Amino acid sequence: MVTELALLSIRPGEQASFEAAFARVSVLLAAADGHDKHRLVPSLDQADLYVLEVQWRDLAAHVDMFEPSDAHARFMAALEPFFAAEPRVIHVPARSADD
Repeated sequence: MVTELALLSIRPGEQASFEAAFARVSVLLAAADGHDKHRLVPSLDQADLYVLEVQWRDLAAHVDMFEPSDAHARFMAALEPFFAAEPRVIHVPARSADD
């Protein structure tokens, strides 16, 4: 398992609209082959910052399969109008049940 962590900087005052848009298109993410689970978490100390955490079967499921897909294009098209900056994405090993 691999965890994708995306830092999403949202334009000030757009948090509620961004969350609503994410709720509408999150089904595209959830339906992706290799997707296990995800969560969108607002920062406690920066009102315009969110972390999107996605558990993938492996790196290829995200990078090689979802990113070039039409579903990803539609997912991003719905969210991009709210971004104040380009999302920063990293991949880390998923936590084990013992962590």
